[in-house]
Amino acid sequence: MNRRELLGTVGAGATGMAGLLGARARASGQETETTTTASDGQEFTGIDSSADRPFATISVGSREGVRNPENNRPHAIRIWNDSGEARTVGLRLFRGGEAGTAILDRRVEFPADGYLTLRLSEPGEYALPLRPGGATTTATDGASTGGTVAVPRSRFDCNDSRTDVRVAPDGAVQSVTISTEIGCPPEVVDRTFTAFSGSCGSADEASVGFGEASVRISGSIRAPTPCHGARLAGVALPSADTLRVTVATTESEADVCAQCVGTVAYRADLGFRDRVPGTVEVVHQRGDEAETVATVSRGEGSTTEAGTTSVRTTTDAEATESETTPSGTTGA
Repeated sequence: MNRRELLGTVGAGATGMAGLLGARARASGQETETTTTASDGQEFTGIDSSADRPFATISVGSREGVRNPENNRPHAIRIWNDSGEARTVGLRLFRGGEAGTAILDRRVEFPADGYLTLRLSEPGEYALPLRPGGATTTATDGASTGGTVAVPRSRFDCNDSRTDVRVAPDGAVQSVTISTEIGCPPEVVDRTFTAFSGSCGSADEASVGFGEASVRISGSIRAPTPCHGARLAGVALPSADTLRVTVATTESEADVCAQCVGTVAYRADLGFRDRVPGTVEVVHQRGDEAETVATVSRGEGSTTEAGTTSVRTTTDAEATESETTPSGTTGA
């Protein structure tokens, strides 16, 4: 199936895309793309090679150690020599953008009308300068020779995606990116937890504030004594748009403590990539017992055991503002 057939199939429905970009697209996949026009006036919507497979595949990086791999899938770059003649193309791949580290530097002999696949296994920001014949300057006839293809970090998510690149007969470089559009679950990229000194009391509650790229949970967990502590016991996504945060009590390390039921105040700050979950559940755990003390949806009140509501929207500056005291303890 060539590129024109792909476009026709996708236009007919999402199931056509699934066969090419993965079965996960069958649920709610779509294709998104941008097009460019070369100096030869040809609009580019993807490679249209007569070859049914790449003449070579280069894999860069490793999938080992990639956190949350289903939400950080690889990205493929297909480079097409749109010429009736074989030619050499210089490939330099930088991680961290053009000012980053060069991790690939090759001169590759492309057959006429052939294409190569470059598989990026590790999420990150990449830049790929392409130089037909190894040229680094503009051609004497004024046509541009070579160009740079940028791959932003956002391309690595739960969707199947690829970037098609055309090296035109005059050396101009064009690119188009194609991706399914599945709603990816939120991904936690930063977390901070602070537990404060306990006191006598029985408060067992939590409130949630939503920022543009963060969530702050402020609460108090009931403990056997005020000398017990609190820790962040778990962060999970039971569904695509729900975050569950579990806070647990810790054992007392004091030799002597006030003989009263205690409550320990805490604060948890969570940062997200791409988007923030729409609902947050806060669970308090004491030994083998666990109960949900708050369920908060963005823009709505929370449901607590006491029937109260507690929700507010914050700015990211507010969500990162420090409120620790000398008696607080912080942990990730």
